[in-house]
Amino acid sequence: MIPQKKLVLLAFFAALIAAFAGIIPALRLPLFALDALLVVATIADALFVMGRRTHLEREVAGILSVGRKNPVKILVHNRSNRTLRGVVSDDPLDDAVVEGLPAGFVLAPRASIAITYEVTPTRRGPRKFGGLTVRYDSILGLVSRQERQEAESKSDVYPDVHAARALELLRRQGRQDARLGSLRVRGGDTEFERLRPYQIGDEVRHIDWRASARRDDPTVRQFQAESNQNVVFAIDTGRGMRGLSEGLEHVDHALNAALLAADVALRGGDKAGLLVFDDQPRKFLMPTGGRSGARKLTRAAYDLEANVSATDYRAATTFLASQVRARSLFIMFTNLLDPRSAKELASSLRGLLPRHLPLCVLMRDTDVEALATSPADGVEDLYVRAAAAETLAWRDSLIRSLKKGGVLVLDANPKDVTPSLVKRYLEVKARRLL
Repeated sequence: MIPQKKLVLLAFFAALIAAFAGIIPALRLPLFALDALLVVATIADALFVMGRRTHLEREVAGILSVGRKNPVKILVHNRSNRTLRGVVSDDPLDDAVVEGLPAGFVLAPRASIAITYEVTPTRRGPRKFGGLTVRYDSILGLVSRQERQEAESKSDVYPDVHAARALELLRRQGRQDARLGSLRVRGGDTEFERLRPYQIGDEVRHIDWRASARRDDPTVRQFQAESNQNVVFAIDTGRGMRGLSEGLEHVDHALNAALLAADVALRGGDKAGLLVFDDQPRKFLMPTGGRSGARKLTRAAYDLEANVSATDYRAATTFLASQVRARSLFIMFTNLLDPRSAKELASSLRGLLPRHLPLCVLMRDTDVEALATSPADGVEDLYVRAAAAETLAWRDSLIRSLKKGGVLVLDANPKDVTPSLVKRYLEVKARRLL
């Protein structure tokens, strides 16, 4: 039993009378009566709420998405013959932000209510929900009863799987995402796919003059992009990927982008593979096509965590070159911390040419960029701004060096990596660079 505000106020009032009763003897008898009445009322109120009156259940998906609000439903059943007014709460989930708890309710006799709250996991991996707790008022409102029910359930926190589902919905509706552009990969002029009406920007050499004459409308031949090609996502899990942006680590942004780009590649007929590395290769998945490839990729990546190891780019690229012989698009996600690592990265990626096509995805450090551009308040701030500007300068120098050597580079903020990568992949396919 938990004392309520009403009981505390009555007790304070009784204590106030007791203070005056020491001076005014006539108040002692009313004080004893008030104390007795308060004790009897409290005991009776507590007895009335004895016994369990509720039953609690939790409904939660087996797979949650990191960085996204996931709904969790709590069912409260009233087993008593009186109306219950109270609040319900859930044990907090590790590494997650909870919104909507504790939640109040008013429940009629023998009725049930569904209460939904949202949980936003900040880390991937297996997670466990604990018990449920409900607290409701007594009849007189002097005390409240708290009941706890063990309702353990497990969920796996995956990268943002809803992004791929949203993309599929757009595709089925025949729409385009403003951030991703066209979701369809159009090829060069090697494999005919279909005839379609002429659009501004189409090449004149693709016009089918006979079909245009029959339809009395300009018609062009559309060609299908080459399929069954390899796309391998190499994800760095070294210490450079532990930085935070938009509430998620860089490795989470990389995984979200890799899974969505892999979904686009697999649905276009290509094969997707995965390499996880830090100071050495940790996990490798050969390029595989179809739905099974998407499932294997997601299961292999969902519990990855960045660590404090120094990244060895040469070991990663050497391993990739030895495992994948056919020409492939190697997409490497990383974040640089020092010029030495930058030189090693540039040398390793250039070593993949010309057999393979490397694409380096670099995630900007928005905090460093803010330091370099914000106004200085003193001499110490000037040194900080100078250091930040120097960091950005060698990073820009690395990007120029990579592009000059034939390496494709995607330099984007972590939150923009996913749409930018999908656009770049579609561009590679359309230009037949692979």
